[in-house]
Parts: sequence; structure tokens; C-alpha cells
Amino acid sequence: MSHEHAIALRIGPDLDGIAVGYDGTRLSFIAPKAFPPGQPLQLTLLAEGRAPLALSVRSLGSKRRADQSFDVQARLVSLARTARASLEQAFAAS
Repeated sequence: MSHEHAIALRIGPDLDGIAVGYDGTRLSFIAPKAFPPGQPLQLTLLAEGRAPLALSVRSLGSKRRADQSFDVQARLVSLARTARASLEQAFAAS
């Protein structure tokens, strides 16, 4: 499956994922494992040509994909205005 917006993502200290959507309050990403609803996560968005952007989120749930990875929905937690603007710009540019 191809995504119009696909941005490299680091989940915690050692998992790699792909951010595929942002709607102003939710971040959608593909991860190698599932995260139960309510689980806090530390993500780092690695948009090409931009400084890494640290994000605190809470999982809203995960759904297994055909390739055995997971579609994850997460709610952003206390995102500063400047970080929100950087996130919006990263998805607008990707």
C-alpha cells in the first residue's frame, strides 16, 4: 500500500515506523507491533530535510495489516504550538 504522506518515524528507543497521516489531533502510523489503547508512546518524526520532531502520544488502538505490521492511531498529548506547526508542515511537504 502506498501512502501520499509517508514520513519515517522512531517509536521509543528502538522501533522504526512510518507516519502516514495527521488530521490536527490524531497521528496515524504503521508500526511493527501493536499498542493497546491508552498506552503512552514517545515518537520522533524524521521528516527529510527537517530537524527531528519529538512527539508524546497515547495510542487509540492498533489494527493488524496483511503484511503483519499494524496500523496505529494515536492522540497527540500536549503539543506546543510550534511543534504542531512543524508537524503540519512536514505532512504538507511530504
